[in-house]
Amino acid sequence: MTAADNRKKVLQIKAPRTVNTENGVSLCADIVIGGRTETVWFEVNCKYAPFLTDDRLDAFVAACLYRAMMMGADIECEAPVSRRLLYQLNNYLLPVLADNIPEFHRIHVVADPADLVFSERNAVATGWTGGADSMYTFMQMSGDGASDIKLTHLLIANNGALESDNNEELLRSMVANTENGIARETGLSVIGVNSNLDRVFSDETYLAVAGFRLPAAVLALQKMFSVFFNSAGYEFSRFSFVPNNSAYYEMFIMPNLSTENTVFYSSGGAASRIRKLKELSEYPPAHRYLHPCIYTSETNCGMCGKCVRTEAALYALGTLDRFGEVFDLNAFEKNKDRILAEIISKRKSQHYGEAYTLLRKEGLLTGRAEQIAASMNAAKTVVSRNRERIEELLSSVRESDSLTRKL
Repeated sequence: MTAADNRKKVLQIKAPRTVNTENGVSLCADIVIGGRTETVWFEVNCKYAPFLTDDRLDAFVAACLYRAMMMGADIECEAPVSRRLLYQLNNYLLPVLADNIPEFHRIHVVADPADLVFSERNAVATGWTGGADSMYTFMQMSGDGASDIKLTHLLIANNGALESDNNEELLRSMVANTENGIARETGLSVIGVNSNLDRVFSDETYLAVAGFRLPAAVLALQKMFSVFFNSAGYEFSRFSFVPNNSAYYEMFIMPNLSTENTVFYSSGGAASRIRKLKELSEYPPAHRYLHPCIYTSETNCGMCGKCVRTEAALYALGTLDRFGEVFDLNAFEKNKDRILAEIISKRKSQHYGEAYTLLRKEGLLTGRAEQIAASMNAAKTVVSRNRERIEELLSSVRESDSLTRKL
């Protein structure tokens, strides 16, 4: 083994800079991984340019943590990192994750500490999709019944969560719809943050990195945000170090990504998804703006997994009729057995399981739905048992097509 083989892998992050773009202003930094350089950027509207945090690398370090831990590469920073963040990463977050998730390696962040506290930060934000989790945070943290820390902004980020053929266009559409909808009604401001994280780290599964990616977008604007509420996807009682789903341990990530300027809270984890929907059923803004759909920015499709789970849970609660502005209730009634069958078929998954338990308790699972679910499960079993044979056949077809083209 050579000396080079013994050297620790390194992920380098160069000094940040701001760049004017066609759509606004970007905070950029070059990331050097294995001799290859990629420019990572966070883009905002020009009016938010003064709040881009270009004197430190906090946002880029957060964005690279998952990749560095998977590689076993120390992160070397050409510019400073907030002192509090640097301490928490090296003494809490990184060693604990490495000790509890086998896929992660122990790494260290090497950087000079930054101590400047920004005086202008006063915004309080949460990430916004319109789904049950973000709507629940919105309900808790805005309006007359909110806590002492009230929301001022809704943040929508293109950081890997959006699923469309053109995520940048979808981001613009989501920002516009939110501004013209719930934000206009409540007086909150909306900020969209575009990024290329999903392209630079295209092999990363979003669920595995969500707990790092959204805070990264927020840290790019920590001159603006004093508090950020990250809506919990699971109950705190289900805390677990799950390698492929950071949502299970994000309540540990959030405080350890806080800085002297921006504090992160994981919100809503005291309530189950069913409890959230029950409370949202009594919240009129949710009747008009609840939007769990992952495919469209304007109307719920009613057929994707999140729509199906939400509709079924509201149906079990007896409150689906209150959400006629956001769901096609006629379509639900027409497809009810198929929707219930999907819940039955996927009941071992947590969010489907919660809806299934309540539907069963209320006696709402029809015999037809049970039959469809049995057929769905049988089909899955056949596919699973014959997957290897199917792959062989597909490979044979591809080889045949290739040979035909050559001839």
